[in-house]
Amino acid sequence: MSLRRKILIVFGVFFGVAILVPVIRHYQLRAATEAYIARLKAQGEPMDLAQVIPPPVPPDQNGAPLITNALAEIHSESNYTNAIFFNNPPYDMNRTIPGKEMIGWQQPAIHDSEDNGPTNTWGELGTQLAERQNNLNDFRRLIEKPTLDFNMDYSDLKALALMSHLPRVKLAVEWLETSELYNLHQGETGNACVDVRAMLAFVKGETDERFEISQLVRFAITQMSAGATWDILQTTNVSNEDLAQLQRDWQSLEFISSMKNTFLFERVNDLRWLNDLRQSPTNLDEVVAWNMPSEEHRYKRTAGGTYVLEDDRAFPRKVIDQILLQWDKYQWRWFWSYTDEVRGLHMSQALIDGIQMMETNKSFPLVQTFVKTNFAWFGFASVKDNPYAILAQNASSQLVAMRKVVNAEITRNVVITAIALKRYEIRHHQLPNSLDELVPEFLKAVPIDYMDGQPLRYRRNADRTFLLYSVGENGEDDSGNPSLENGITSSSFYWQDEQALDWVWPQPATEQEVQNYYAHPPK
Repeated sequence: MSLRRKILIVFGVFFGVAILVPVIRHYQLRAATEAYIARLKAQGEPMDLAQVIPPPVPPDQNGAPLITNALAEIHSESNYTNAIFFNNPPYDMNRTIPGKEMIGWQQPAIHDSEDNGPTNTWGELGTQLAERQNNLNDFRRLIEKPTLDFNMDYSDLKALALMSHLPRVKLAVEWLETSELYNLHQGETGNACVDVRAMLAFVKGETDERFEISQLVRFAITQMSAGATWDILQTTNVSNEDLAQLQRDWQSLEFISSMKNTFLFERVNDLRWLNDLRQSPTNLDEVVAWNMPSEEHRYKRTAGGTYVLEDDRAFPRKVIDQILLQWDKYQWRWFWSYTDEVRGLHMSQALIDGIQMMETNKSFPLVQTFVKTNFAWFGFASVKDNPYAILAQNASSQLVAMRKVVNAEITRNVVITAIALKRYEIRHHQLPNSLDELVPEFLKAVPIDYMDGQPLRYRRNADRTFLLYSVGENGEDDSGNPSLENGITSSSFYWQDEQALDWVWPQPATEQEVQNYYAHPPK
């Protein structure tokens, strides 16, 4: 055999191995991924789209058509940018010092806390609300039909970008919140309760939407509704009947099972999305940070006022970087994406199991430890900053969403308890010595603090006020101390601040504290 032929054979074998090895590795990774998905299905996990999307809402139960036109009208630019609530909102649960809030509707005027900020009268606000009264009445109709189905096409991978109703829904709730404060200022407490009930109807109506962003909007509206309820509890003329109905509306909300459904949907949708990225180079470029470091790019303003991106790289560098870029894309499609898929599925399963644990043990620290332990087991720390680990990054964001679920549940339980305390005080002309005295007349059981799985803390004060709190993010009972942790400074206070020692349901600020606030507003 000639030397030339031997060389050709060796080269052919080498070339064949060079092709065969990555092909074998590709199919090994692909088979391992498919085997894991099959195992999840065998365990009863829903892995098909039809299993994780919400059932259609019967037309006679769907409140969305009632408010579609009102949402479109109230979201117009003029209604938003010229609105007092947008430019100079009346204060709703505005914290002056830790543990104290200003009763905004009691203030003689509506003015910004900043120096030289705008000032409006309540009459001016009333005029704007009167112009939107038909829209507001449409929103209030949701109280009787609190199920919203905006006909989302969950089979469309671009459906998330088409969810134009979410900002309109939040804006509608902001109008209702402003109306509630105006009604309280006017002494119309019953109408204010209706406004808050309508706000809660939006929270309830969005329960079954499966995108994570929908649930996050629900949580934001829940916090707004909590502030609005706090304002009602500061009145002296609210009736027990109105409070009982508000309490029932709050009790009808749920967050944990909704987020579990969201996690189940997002897992299936992520797999569909990942497969789409493997097939579409354009979509892949939009998702993964393939571009060069930002310091090598400059945005230059043109004469027409637009900006163009300039690239400072030398031509040889551009060629080399482009070759490396195509090599990375090849490796991602054939190898890395399957590794990420299996890792992401394991992490998603940990989240799903974790949120299911929360339904039973009601203790976020235990669940968080479980999830983070699983994340560490599957090597999340090594890929948390890797733009190619797409599913792993998504799972990490869902852990943040789980914390927001806990905040919403704690908010719900604290508000329900605060309402029950007000009802007890109306009926018995004093506060109870313990939360146990609210059972069973006003509560079925003492609500749980999801930050440690124990009942909420409560103490009656000598000055006829009370202390009601959750142990907060640190999970430790600091005796109802609403201050921020040592070394943390802030001029803006929020009762569920993640850096507060305890999450204390606030008491009304004194007149002197209000004046001090205006004299030294937050920066």
